[in-house]
Amino acid sequence: MRVYVAGVQHESSSFSPIPTSMRSFERWDWSPDQPHASDGFGYGEACRLVELSDMHVVAGPFFNAEPSSPAVASAWREISDQILDGLRVALPVDIVLLCLHGAQMAETIDDCEGALLADARDIIGPGVAMGVLLDLHANVTSTMCSAADLTVSCRQYPHIDYGERVAEMLPVLQGIAEGRVRPITSARRIPASGVFPTPDEPMRSFVQRITEAQQRPGVLMVSANHGFEGSDTPFMGASIVVTTDNDHALAESVADEVAADYLATIVGNTWHGLGVAEAIDEALRASVGPVVIADRSDNAGAGAASDSTYILAELIERRVSNAALGVVWDPMAVRACHDAGVGARLALRIGGKAGRLSGAPIDADVEVTSVRVDAMQALFGQGPPREPLGKSAAVRIDGIDVVLASRRQQVFSPHCFTEHGIDPEQRHIVVVKSMQHFMGGFAQIAARIVRCDGPGSATLDMKQIPYRRVGRPMLGLDPAETITVERLI
Repeated sequence: MRVYVAGVQHESSSFSPIPTSMRSFERWDWSPDQPHASDGFGYGEACRLVELSDMHVVAGPFFNAEPSSPAVASAWREISDQILDGLRVALPVDIVLLCLHGAQMAETIDDCEGALLADARDIIGPGVAMGVLLDLHANVTSTMCSAADLTVSCRQYPHIDYGERVAEMLPVLQGIAEGRVRPITSARRIPASGVFPTPDEPMRSFVQRITEAQQRPGVLMVSANHGFEGSDTPFMGASIVVTTDNDHALAESVADEVAADYLATIVGNTWHGLGVAEAIDEALRASVGPVVIADRSDNAGAGAASDSTYILAELIERRVSNAALGVVWDPMAVRACHDAGVGARLALRIGGKAGRLSGAPIDADVEVTSVRVDAMQALFGQGPPREPLGKSAAVRIDGIDVVLASRRQQVFSPHCFTEHGIDPEQRHIVVVKSMQHFMGGFAQIAARIVRCDGPGSATLDMKQIPYRRVGRPMLGLDPAETITVERLI
């Protein structure tokens, strides 16, 4: 069987100050001879698993950009055209597997993934099996579910299970292609979106329940999507997608059951963090460290600039020592540090550059302690470090070590610090600009985790976000008793 694999990953935030052009995207092309940069997003895992399944992989392109504002129209057209042109060249194929995000937008397009899947279906016709693998934070639409035979999302947050989901999808897609399986999908939308870490309760038990539901006779796949609260579109929200083998009644009943369970699980359990001062108070009260403060509101993984200064300013104001903070996106400061060199002392302006929610820049006398062009971290805190920070540097402001980078990226693993000679296990306070994906690398070394929700474009206080187009009622904006499950497909 010939399997076409391609995709694009871009979580689009309507409120991000970072523009998204074609320059924002990296293109990755599959090569079986080396570890693939796209491992962790499904594309590399899919190509590898297709080969191991004795099928022939026809690898199209995969594009990736850090979360930011909706893509300009020309960038989306170019990416979509390259993926679809690759599909046309690959024909005939038996299976199409697209690895997408599910919360990608572009100028004038709220549902990029739905549009791409519909165009792909027009090319291959109704007789070719097509599956889509989504990020858990997808805002799933009826167009996605109608165009694809199988709509599946990763199940864990942090997203460490793309490979497992691909391994489940491939036999089903092969059965569809051979005519042995007739997929019927039912989906529900829950007007809610928030942060629901799956290693913690109550989500850990919920994930176990949907895993068990998928094992019932006749059920092919069950997915639960958390939605992405940064999308100011009518599609924003959580969802449940259930696919059965030619059993409409079963798909409907399982979708209703799991959606009701999901709504009951998340009502009252949406995470809200402490303010900046309260988070630092909490960390200082701890007798042992490291205490990891998660700066969620400035999380590049949700489209924030990653250059806000609120926590750093508070640490400096309080003369806190034995602390480390990263990663601040500031190419100008990094260049100054590289020009000055290790050991230099200089007056440096840090952060506060990208937008009005970045805070005021920090003007400080610093010592340059490290400069690197090859520092990397491990995606989702798993495996060897292969995610580059770009040109980066570390500076010391009295007792605070600050890591600066020219590539905007959230913190995934302690390598952000250790690659600059900073041992986070020896610091009392470690501030990471991330929400949940840092847990894969820091949970095992942290004496305590403190979640901070200070000012920023990625705040989880939805009442502070200037929504104009989301559907109402919406959990976080309206009373919980007004939230009901809606039919999606």
